[in-house]
Amino acid sequence: MLEQLGQALAAGDVAAMVAMMADDVALRVAVHDTPFEGVQAAAQILGIVLDGVVHNIKLIDTIGGDSDAAVLLFSAQVAGYPGRADGLLVTRTDEAGRIVELTVFVRPLAALQALADEMGLRLRDRVAGPGSPHEPA
Repeated sequence: MLEQLGQALAAGDVAAMVAMMADDVALRVAVHDTPFEGVQAAAQILGIVLDGVVHNIKLIDTIGGDSDAAVLLFSAQVAGYPGRADGLLVTRTDEAGRIVELTVFVRPLAALQALADEMGLRLRDRVAGPGSPHEPA
């Protein structure tokens, strides 16, 4: 599963990533206090992230995979950050091998901040509507 997840991540294939997830998956990210719950929420966030916020993803290594917990190491470019960022995807799977927890870590702090800033803009633009206090200018 970890190899397929890494291939999907590197290809930006959100549908393939989502196909590996349980319906009640929890997506945890460093810049949000509570997890995004459910496969639809995870798909929306990953879709935005892999639509240019994080790109040119290179797989570095995997750790584990023989138990229900595993780690995928990667590097990537982050919109608004001039260098490459290091990242970890920590997964936990259920008895059927579906991902029930996906935790994402990014470093250095400047790359994480650039990621948070860009995600904030894109999410604001998606939820903004006519008359919304977050309506894009």
